[in-house]
Amino acid sequence: MSKKKSPNITNILELFLLVSATNEDPQNLEKGLIVGKRWRIIDKLGEGGCGSVYKAALKAESNFVKGGSVLKLEVQILKRLEGRKYVTQLFQSAKKKTYSYMVMTLLGRSLNELFKQYPICTVSTQVRVGINILYGLKQLHEIITTSRLKNMKISYLLNKKYFISFVSIIELEDFEVGYIHRDVKPANLAIGRRGQAIHIIHILDFGLSREYVIRNNGSVKLRMPRTNTLFRGTVRYCSANTHTRSEQGRPDDLWSMVYVLVEMRGPLPWDNIRGKDEIGMAKFQTLDTTLCRNSPKELLDITTHLRTLDYYTRPNYFYIYERLHNVMQKFNYK
Repeated sequence: MSKKKSPNITNILELFLLVSATNEDPQNLEKGLIVGKRWRIIDKLGEGGCGSVYKAALKAESNFVKGGSVLKLEVQILKRLEGRKYVTQLFQSAKKKTYSYMVMTLLGRSLNELFKQYPICTVSTQVRVGINILYGLKQLHEIITTSRLKNMKISYLLNKKYFISFVSIIELEDFEVGYIHRDVKPANLAIGRRGQAIHIIHILDFGLSREYVIRNNGSVKLRMPRTNTLFRGTVRYCSANTHTRSEQGRPDDLWSMVYVLVEMRGPLPWDNIRGKDEIGMAKFQTLDTTLCRNSPKELLDITTHLRTLDYYTRPNYFYIYERLHNVMQKFNYK
């Protein structure tokens, strides 16, 4: 296997660095500082709950974080997602005396930023974004057995017209990733910075993610769902199920995707409601027809499918893709 090339000096500005606080306050790393013998800090981009982000591509956190390392989890997930088109890419990670860091691709603007500029999007943009998010979530969720992959290839041969885009993504994946994101929202979805990547939505920030499978001696099985779990996610975009403190599964990420897509065409039904419990109640009480009133009917088909699923059930990703792609065909979107 060929060794991954290091980014050259022109690419280094396309990366970013995240660093967390310690007792010595390593969040304030000086401009020009070399980290990991390769990464020169160009500028500080901002701060968040788990660390600071610097232009030069580094994400870091304190080695004294209570409750365990978020960075360690992100590194583990990004290693499994190496080479995937719809997620940020990891270049390097390491642990220093007082902090740990990881170096990742610097992406462009988040959907949160773009939606502020363009609060109402076209249906064409809505379904394109939906297909991109779906691809990324499938890459994160999926565990594909060899036999299932063969069956997918057979289906592709029988029906190339509809499978070509979706199966091409499948064939690029490893067979095991197996995580739930648990915080799908516009702020955690971003376009690339240049070239073709500008047209791709990337999923980022896996700090709240959870592995939903157990691996043991080559076998893989679902974790038993917990009851009365801690709340994880963003109130505005998390599934109704999340408000009940139930274990989140693959359908919950897809519900968050639906809420993001709905908001692209108008405000969510709970837009003016305050309070976590009140918003949760609104999600349970809102009819899917009301939720999707400004969207193509295919989005309603997707919510109908999601309501047939539970924690154990694998979503029909191809069906969801097909419904979104149907909108592209119906209106001759290219």
